[in-house]
Amino acid sequence: MHVIRYPGKGRFSPEGVVTGWDKNLGDAVKKGDFLVQIEAAGEWIQFESATDGVLLKVLADVGGFVRSGDALAIIGPKGADVSKALEKLEPKKAAVARKSSPKSKAKPAVKVQAVQSTQQKKEEVMATPKSTGNPDNVTPVLMPQAGQSMEEGTILEWKVREGDTIEVGQVIMDIETDKATMEVEADVAGRIAKIVHNEGDIVEVKFPVALLADNDADAEAYLASAGIAAPEAKDTPSPAAAVQPTVVVADGDVTPVLMPQAGQSMEEGTILGWKVKVGDMIAVGDVIMEIETDKATMEVEAVDAGRIAKIVSNEGDIVEVKVPVAYLAKEGVDVDGYIASAGGGAAPAAVAAKPAPTKTAAPVAQKTAASMSASGRVKASPAARKAAAEKGLDLASIGSGSGPGGRILSSDVEDADVVPTEVQVHTLSKIRRAIGNNLLYSKQNVPHFYAKTTIDAGLLFSTYRKTKEQFKCSVNDFITRACAKAIRQYPAFRSQHKDTEIVENPSANIGIAVGTDEGLTVPVVVGADRMKLEQLAARTREVVESARNGKLEGMGQGVFTITNLGMFGVEEFSAIINPPESAILAIGAIREGVVVENGAMRPSRLMTVTLSVDHRVIDGIVAAQFLKTLKELLEAPEQLVS
Repeated sequence: MHVIRYPGKGRFSPEGVVTGWDKNLGDAVKKGDFLVQIEAAGEWIQFESATDGVLLKVLADVGGFVRSGDALAIIGPKGADVSKALEKLEPKKAAVARKSSPKSKAKPAVKVQAVQSTQQKKEEVMATPKSTGNPDNVTPVLMPQAGQSMEEGTILEWKVREGDTIEVGQVIMDIETDKATMEVEADVAGRIAKIVHNEGDIVEVKFPVALLADNDADAEAYLASAGIAAPEAKDTPSPAAAVQPTVVVADGDVTPVLMPQAGQSMEEGTILGWKVKVGDMIAVGDVIMEIETDKATMEVEAVDAGRIAKIVSNEGDIVEVKVPVAYLAKEGVDVDGYIASAGGGAAPAAVAAKPAPTKTAAPVAQKTAASMSASGRVKASPAARKAAAEKGLDLASIGSGSGPGGRILSSDVEDADVVPTEVQVHTLSKIRRAIGNNLLYSKQNVPHFYAKTTIDAGLLFSTYRKTKEQFKCSVNDFITRACAKAIRQYPAFRSQHKDTEIVENPSANIGIAVGTDEGLTVPVVVGADRMKLEQLAARTREVVESARNGKLEGMGQGVFTITNLGMFGVEEFSAIINPPESAILAIGAIREGVVVENGAMRPSRLMTVTLSVDHRVIDGIVAAQFLKTLKELLEAPEQLVS
């Protein structure tokens, strides 16, 4: 029996955090095998086993905080009793054993970004009062690993709050990976005692984002023992039909009304129009102004009742979020004195009401100079600035806008006939970077082999037209159904190359390539070989629609991909394999053509398909057999309907 301990001396830091196990409980271990990964003083270290045997006991779970001499695991003969070895461990030297969330089923489950140094964690632990709670009673909720390539995720929104009781399968948060946005379901029931990471935080896979416990003391004890700092409290805006401005009650009788922050990314807003004037009495919920952000135009409601004593930002002004735009006060209160004492500076001069601009036809279109602010900045709404930047347009070249005071609006940018004058550099999004890296890896590391065949699609097209009168379907659904049948017949097409092994998957999980604004995504129809055409068509529509809405289904489960450019008139093309899959089928356009049969010609419809395969997994003869079977199925499509 051998106890693996964290050395914490020599070149190693005295403390560390367990970030991952390379072996599972019950796995055979050989001397020199990588066993556990620990982050210490900003360095990631993989520890090797010093002996042969079986991993009998894990004493430090992922996210656990370990110190010099702490026991990490016990290795010994298969079936050996570890109770005596556990009794011999000194309590102060044994790493705190903590419950780990089982792996998520439908949605993968969690790793938390260690953004602080180990020394900082130590200082936080030292500064934390000793808790009377028991960390053993805590179950951490982890950032899921949705696919082999996922390394971290961003928490977009929590669907639960501290104190809530959750059930298995309940959606607890929305996250964003480098490929998609997805909902995360709970795989363990319990009470949310502590949310460790807030919305907007980037968290590594398999790190805690929340803690389940019956009481808060246990959660605090877990945080202290693991060296995880509790997050700073963040205000979570409650949903409302209209955006509400933040109102700060000042000393005395003056209440500033602030430019609201409608979303985390909003930095400023443009006042399009005031719905009230100085001297008006307003009630909670009254619409007081209309603003434009870089994403939308919206009405702003009052969250406090009172008298409009002063409006300090006029229509057309660009105002930073949480900066006063007006003040509420009773008549006779010295609002200007309050503004001066608060360092708000002088209020803007009153602006006379302007008549609405009237457009008149002119034989020659003439541009007036763009309106400029006092600082020399072209007056334009945030949405207009964003649109101009995307088009590479100089706002000054557009001239006077159609907004208040000549301010340029997004519609002016859309209507502008201006040629870009500068080279535009666009930063790649996470999704586009991931797509590029994945395809580059595929072309550089996967030995592609190509084969194509042309199918007589006349009967396929007519069968599709008759079938769609019975239920909603597409030609692509017929192709997916045929591929599922062929994949069932040829296991190599549901197999993947992994190191020195070929891993065969039991089901034909087929990915459908979908083009979105963010780039190419591949949602997966899981178990396509077990579905009839009607069911397959309905499920395909669901996953494609989810992908277009930014949520990718079946991520990491695909064994084969279909990509179709035929709707754009592309007759044939070769596609790049989507790792770790071993094949992809490229579908060309169905076109009118002539079929020669037994020396006779007849008009029909033709469709060319091109197969790309990983030659490490699929031999040329198997690829040819697959295409032959696929051709036979598509040229006798009635067998695909049932």
